[in-house]
Amino acid sequence: MGKISKWMTVSVLAVPLLAMPAQAEVEVTFSDHLSGHMDRITSIDEQREAVFREFRAEGARGNLQPNARLNRSRFAGTEWAHERLFPEIEDYSVPALIQAMMERGVKEADPDFDGTVQVKVDKLRIQGFSLAALRGPNTQMSGDVIVRDAAGEVVKEHHIWAAIVPRYTAARNYDGPDYAYRRAALNTRVGPVAAEFTEKALKKLYPDYDAPGVVVVDR
Repeated sequence: MGKISKWMTVSVLAVPLLAMPAQAEVEVTFSDHLSGHMDRITSIDEQREAVFREFRAEGARGNLQPNARLNRSRFAGTEWAHERLFPEIEDYSVPALIQAMMERGVKEADPDFDGTVQVKVDKLRIQGFSLAALRGPNTQMSGDVIVRDAAGEVVKEHHIWAAIVPRYTAARNYDGPDYAYRRAALNTRVGPVAAEFTEKALKKLYPDYDAPGVVVVDR
């Protein structure tokens, strides 16, 4: 029997709004451990995303205060991270989120890029995630980012490790380039650490590019 790879590719949905030029491609793969739990990880994160879109608050629907919907007017001018990337929640998944963040950055930093970016995630831990297999003492994400040219040759390769180091804004209405989250999302959702990871990866690939990271909107 041949050697079994520890990497599995998880298919991701296309994101037409942020589509790369036709010749570019971003591939996201996960270790076997993460791949085995990815459907459940996405299901949990998508449910929390649906609650957030309704209430602008993090948590389970049944645990929110009755007046939580007032947050919609409180933060009416903010362009939230996941809604920027996925206007329709049906298109959202964790693999697609990582792909979209990388695609956006590569498109902005190198519009004429001709090749493939491979993101191989080997570790994902979120301190307060609602799945024991993903929880850890610290929120962190690590993996390899490999750039191949049009001929398939490796031209850049970096190992990336990221933790949560957010920026904060005093504004309730944020529409800047960074990915906006409420503070409670930092250690309960995949998005914030994925944004930190892709920011570090893009800065390695394009040192002169001001890659988008996490901004906390929570006044």
